[in-house]
Amino acid sequence: MAIKPMFPDKTRMVRSANALFVIFAVAPGLYLMLAALVTFGKPGFARDPNIIPWLFLGLALFSLANIGVTVFVQTSTKLMSERARYDPIGRTYLIMATGAVLSEAHAIYGLVLMLLSGSTFYGIGFTILTWASLWWVWKRFKQNLASLPNA
Repeated sequence: MAIKPMFPDKTRMVRSANALFVIFAVAPGLYLMLAALVTFGKPGFARDPNIIPWLFLGLALFSLANIGVTVFVQTSTKLMSERARYDPIGRTYLIMATGAVLSEAHAIYGLVLMLLSGSTFYGIGFTILTWASLWWVWKRFKQNLASLPNA
């Protein structure tokens, strides 16, 4: 039984990738607006505000590890190498989608901190990190896309 490719041609994959990137680029802005509206003029939802610096440190370290995993996924040639033989277009899409989801995690960390602290500082910082990470994943996707055969 032959394995059916995820995307029969590059055009569908690029359309799907564009939609995914738009969704992941817009979501952090919506998170900021939502958290700002929920905590507007309030101190935040944390019962003990002294936990915020420790939570920030923990999420910053988690975010750093997340960046490392993103770099590994985007640059590894051995990752899903078996799939590259029968579905290089699908492999390229999966690597890009994995990187985009890992990038979006930064925005969630900022949302959690913003809701708990009531400060937009955390949300804005993690949103900028999310957009920078998404931009890098998009750049890598375009490089990988250029190396694919025209199917």
